[in-house]
Amino acid sequence: MNIVHISPNAPYNEGWGFQENLLPKHHAALGHRVTLIVTNLMHQDGKLRETEPVSYASESGFDVIRLPFVRYPEKHMTDIFLKLDVFDRLVELQPDLIFYHGLVSRTILDVVKYKKYAEKQGKPCRIIQDNHLDYNIGTDPKTPKQKLLRSYYRRLARRTQPYVDRVYGVTPWRKLYAEEYYRVSPEKTDVLIMGADDEKVDLANRSAIREKIRQKYQISDGDFLIVTGGKIDEKKKIHVLMEACGGLEGVKLLVFGSVSDQMKETYQHLTEAHNNIISIGWLDSDKVYDYFFAADLVCFPGQHSVLWEQACASKVPCLFARWPGMDHVNNGGNADYFDQITPDSIRQTLLQLRFTPRYQRMKAVAESAATDIYLYSRIAQRSLR
Repeated sequence: MNIVHISPNAPYNEGWGFQENLLPKHHAALGHRVTLIVTNLMHQDGKLRETEPVSYASESGFDVIRLPFVRYPEKHMTDIFLKLDVFDRLVELQPDLIFYHGLVSRTILDVVKYKKYAEKQGKPCRIIQDNHLDYNIGTDPKTPKQKLLRSYYRRLARRTQPYVDRVYGVTPWRKLYAEEYYRVSPEKTDVLIMGADDEKVDLANRSAIREKIRQKYQISDGDFLIVTGGKIDEKKKIHVLMEACGGLEGVKLLVFGSVSDQMKETYQHLTEAHNNIISIGWLDSDKVYDYFFAADLVCFPGQHSVLWEQACASKVPCLFARWPGMDHVNNGGNADYFDQITPDSIRQTLLQLRFTPRYQRMKAVAESAATDIYLYSRIAQRSLR
């Protein structure tokens, strides 16, 4: 199959672990011809910069085409109505399937135009979109510009949806959001979870990696090691988990990630006050899986991040904050939820799990084939159904 992925808004860096990196990679691994069309923006040294509009073969087995945004005479129009000119590229590539990342770009108009063109040529083309927005992200416009954009993109979705074959939410909640906020028909929607790159999750050497990391931080087999991390801010509630674990007998907590300015004082106080809390700072994304292997339990007591699904893919029991429409991280019992996010309630839950029969049942499911669904090789197959 000839597949074209289009990521019309986001910056793109080669080899990163986002959806627009991993789905094309694993579609190509399945034997499909794959092209990714992206912006000419990339992250560099913590800033965004423009690169030359170029085409090249990526190291992950698919072609990349970088395009600049369309420039309008009025600069504010360029800023508001971001668009890539992709129609001529699509005519050249003649895809069987276009996988379009997101619901908020005028680039979709070119995609619909191409579908109509292809059908007239007797070469039908399917369009799939995914949605990464939910009721926590982007639903409360405050400025006139934000209100204009929200209104515009909702109208754009209504105009283009008749030509779209399927819309995936990357969580159940984001599927529901596409249905309720953008009025996408439930007959077209489904869930396509995010997860982990199979090549980064070294399951074959999991035991050796676990032992090496635990030895490095003097964590014995009798210690119940909890791992958490990522972006450490108020919304992630990691400080509440630290309060719960602080001084808890038989429990050690390892925290990785960058600390927001607002949390630095609290974070420093908690790490200095409790010798069973280990703070290791920022981790390269490829190393996160190794630290999940070292854990007896991975905990995320706050807002969702892709680390949730990556932890599930690492085949370790997990505990997450309970959110509406986030049940996909529990596939048969590998994970459970915090119903209350307070130090006392978290502490009680951890004591109920520390090497108990309940925990052993979670561990058995986590280590089984049930958690293979969080690997991108499986996600890529599912996305093409």
